[in-house]
Amino acid sequence: MIEERPKQILMIAPSLLGESVALQLTSQDNNLEIILDKKNINGLPKLILFCLENVELSNSIKLEILKLKERWAKCPILVVIPKSIKLSSTDLMTFGSEGIIQDPTIDLLKETINILLSGGRVFKINNETYYNPNSINKSYGLGHWLLTSGISQINKDLNTIEYMIEKKSINTFYLLILIGRRRELLTAKKLILWLWGPLEVLIDSPIKNTNNTNSNIINKYSTDITIKNSSTQEIWKVIYKRVEDSIKEDLTNPTDELAALFSLNKIKRSNLLRTLLHEFSIIIRKIDSRNSQEKGFGNNIQSITSDIRANTLRNFIDSYDRLQKNGLDVSISEFLVKNAELDILDDELPSIDLIIDPILNNKPMLIDGKYLSVEDPRSVIQLEMLILNWILRTAELVCEEIISSCSEWPELRKYFLNKELVSTRELERKRNLINTKNQLQNIFRKPVRLYESKRLYYTIKNNKIEKIIILEPRDDELRKLDWAQRQIAFIIELRDALAPQVHSIIQYMGDLIVLILTKVVGRSIGLIGRGIAQGLGKNLSKE
Repeated sequence: MIEERPKQILMIAPSLLGESVALQLTSQDNNLEIILDKKNINGLPKLILFCLENVELSNSIKLEILKLKERWAKCPILVVIPKSIKLSSTDLMTFGSEGIIQDPTIDLLKETINILLSGGRVFKINNETYYNPNSINKSYGLGHWLLTSGISQINKDLNTIEYMIEKKSINTFYLLILIGRRRELLTAKKLILWLWGPLEVLIDSPIKNTNNTNSNIINKYSTDITIKNSSTQEIWKVIYKRVEDSIKEDLTNPTDELAALFSLNKIKRSNLLRTLLHEFSIIIRKIDSRNSQEKGFGNNIQSITSDIRANTLRNFIDSYDRLQKNGLDVSISEFLVKNAELDILDDELPSIDLIIDPILNNKPMLIDGKYLSVEDPRSVIQLEMLILNWILRTAELVCEEIISSCSEWPELRKYFLNKELVSTRELERKRNLINTKNQLQNIFRKPVRLYESKRLYYTIKNNKIEKIIILEPRDDELRKLDWAQRQIAFIIELRDALAPQVHSIIQYMGDLIVLILTKVVGRSIGLIGRGIAQGLGKNLSKE
């Protein structure tokens, strides 16, 4: 029986750190051989472990990793970084290594090494460290402690006010007082940050309902991506888990958008988002199957949008739920499917092929001017954003149809909507608001965004829905606008064309007025005043 040779791992690290880590890794695993000197390498190493004491200059680290890849092209590189760093996760992911892990334990390091040896990728980076406010005065000066504790108190008050506003259990008078108080606190926080600099990197808003008050630092990675292999199923599994984690908590909506989605009560809204993700996953599996590809299923992905919405309406509530309508028991899900317009298109929604092709066909993604493989963490984050945007926008269209059905069938309001929308007046006011925003979007905002090559994306960060504007060419969509919409774009173009001339004319007229006032009127007034003074002087001298 041939004895398996230990896997050679080249470690690049300071001598003391390298010896300590090597001893801990090899003491529990005889299959690993840690080599601290490049001269002792026999053949091609299985992995390069690059340990850094400080991370400040990213360019020098990128250059070193590039040299290592030129020497050992097929060897994966794992970069280990310290707990405190001065680079963002976006900068760290541009290193070009197969893995980056921050301040790991020995067990986590061993697990990460095994994943990379099997062809996977691991990125565990923590840029968001939460501090216990009670321990700040032990680490910093008195002035710094007073500043950070003040911001901490403002954040606590803001969270309390946000919770009371979202709960909507107070009357309108106190609601206006809370909104005014929130505005005052935000202004005070901005003033402090303007005076003392961007200190939010040192202290974050306290987490609501946190139970961990004993520890100073919570060991949680803000960027946590682990891809065990390069298969389609594994990549989709990673993306699915990240999207699921984003939507499983109760979301807040500080934007002025998605009014229909947040008209649903919390339980139905959460079920709707999860069901849309599940239906999208079913589509991924169908397209990935060999039979579906032979039928050309993947080439007509846009045509299945109606089926996704119909299945979502059937499955996000219990299919056995029934209500009385005109004296008869009617299935809620079947009524919604029959009553809804499921083929409405969202013009702001990018092509779903941007999600399907990279995942199923292993096509590279163009991000920041570079083509990146789907296994790259930046591609995973981009796909996550695209899927979240698709889910939120599709959910908004579905909710608009639900609200329309609730207007037609009043008994549905208590089942689907928030309490205040049970009132016919409030429901119709909400419908009018949604319709007005849609009209403004279609007539005014859409042509402007197309002309400016902008697209609005919705994403989720820290349980909050955020808007992101991304620049991308939209000339083909601009050409397809109708006559009235093109006039809006023409007005913007005309304003841009005339603005320099109008500015020059105004500047010329201003200079001309200044010249007349100073050189002509001013001198004339001066001469008149001098004549009056001389005349008064003569009269006085005669007396």
